[in-house]
Amino acid sequence: MPKLKQLPRQKPKNGEKTSLSATATIVGEAEFVLQCLGAEHVYVCGDFNEWRPTTLHMIGTPEAGLWEKRLVLPIGRHEYKFIVDGNWVHDPDARVNVRNSFGSLNSVLEVQP
Repeated sequence: MPKLKQLPRQKPKNGEKTSLSATATIVGEAEFVLQCLGAEHVYVCGDFNEWRPTTLHMIGTPEAGLWEKRLVLPIGRHEYKFIVDGNWVHDPDARVNVRNSFGSLNSVLEVQP
């Protein structure tokens, strides 16, 4: 299950004024973790990267079986899946999984402010 952490706000430099505009995006950090012994290549994808399956490679080794990836995501609800050696897999440790239009499950992550 992804771990969430709110990113600290940056302090203004040398008297700069700060304000939030309508286009400002508030973000949080999410850490995706998958235990999968023997996997050669593991990726995470979801609505946050337009479901592109091979753009977010997770760090890990087949021997250790522990794969990780940290991402900075906009606050809100995100659906995601792992791609393990070419196979789409929902997160078995996710608190929430929802049925998708293909009849399988997507995992759900809620990034909080």
